[in-house]
Amino acid sequence: MLSRVKATLDANVDYAAAAMGAALLGGIVFALNRSHGTASAATAALKQATYTFFVAGFIVKNNERLARKLAAPVPSILLATTVSTCLAVGLTFLVHSLKGTPEPALSTLPTALIGPPSFLLLARRARSAIYDPRGSADGDR
Repeated sequence: MLSRVKATLDANVDYAAAAMGAALLGGIVFALNRSHGTASAATAALKQATYTFFVAGFIVKNNERLARKLAAPVPSILLATTVSTCLAVGLTFLVHSLKGTPEPALSTLPTALIGPPSFLLLARRARSAIYDPRGSADGDR
């Protein structure tokens, strides 16, 4: 059973993006909430880092799939970027609206600013992998 869970995670989570995002956004959220004390800032940062690792890793993988979904590249890239951004910003705000984050809107701002251009670049990269003679890394098309 554990091997099936690992296989499912491997197929649906971009671990590198998840780890980079968790470290970056967790650190930013800590700094944004630092004026409320170390404990409150650490709570907010831990929520952000944990959420980012699991959810954003999935959103990045889904973004890549959506970028390859439609035959026409521009609508497919726009679909991937829009859906991924809405998911990331909405879920981040939800997580920070739960008890423990002193500044939920401010803590969501980094995701709202960093997410769209990142998802756009990742969607373009995934889309260009379709035309790469070596093929895509995960075989999804």
